[in-house]
This record gives sequence, C-alpha cells and structure tokens, in this order.
Amino acid sequence: MNTHSQEVSRGERYGFGKNWKRFLRTMDEERVHEAERSLREMLQMETMAGKSLLDAGSGSGLFSLAAMRLGADRVHSFDYDPHSVACTKELKRRFFPQTDKWTIEEGNVLDVTYLSRLGSLTSFTRGASCIIRATCG
Repeated sequence: MNTHSQEVSRGERYGFGKNWKRFLRTMDEERVHEAERSLREMLQMETMAGKSLLDAGSGSGLFSLAAMRLGADRVHSFDYDPHSVACTKELKRRFFPQTDKWTIEEGNVLDVTYLSRLGSLTSFTRGASCIIRATCG
C-alpha cells in the first residue's frame, strides 16, 4: 500500500481520484468546452500558444486538457493521488495520445525534492511564458 492509500485508509486524506474516475465516465465535449471557456476567462487570453501550464493537483486532468486544446506549447500535470494521475493519463490517451508536449506524473506539491526535479520555471518553459494552476484540496 503506497503512502497516499495509507493516508486515505487512516482518514487523513480524502481519495479525490476515485471521484475523478467516475467523472470521466460522464465527461463529454460540453464539459471540455466549459473548461476551455473557464481557462480563457481566468487567464484573460483566447489562446495559450507560446505558453506552458504547470498543473499542480491536476485532479481529473480537465484543465490540462483544456490548455492543450487551447494550444499550449507544453503542459506538465501532477497530482499526489494515483487515481487522479490515472484520470489525467486517460484524458491524454483519449485526446492527445501521440504528443510529447504533455507530461503527467505522480508528485507532491509539498515535496521539496520532487519540486526541485521540475527545475526552474525558466527551464520548464524553455523561454515561453508559464502559467501555474495549483489546486489545494
């Protein structure tokens, strides 16, 4: 049993990822368009061309998908919950299976060692503007 699973079983953490798995069964084009609209509104831009997204706490991966569909140069998604990571990977498989512009992994925003492996935002974006979307939950 991994650390996340142990924390969930002790009641120290909620297993959001299992909810995201159920969400993927009902996710449709309308929800994806709404995520795109929401991201455009939040960022006050119509396209993400020339931008990168670091999606900390990616959950279902819906906003990472929206960033890709809005033309992001690069998206890096991570979440502590392995079920959330699996959901994000499923969205990539469905919509962008061949791209190397979208990376997904399990990681903890509170883990300094993990964050240091991501490198500086400058190296992450390779000179492009970077947008960080973090969720706390």
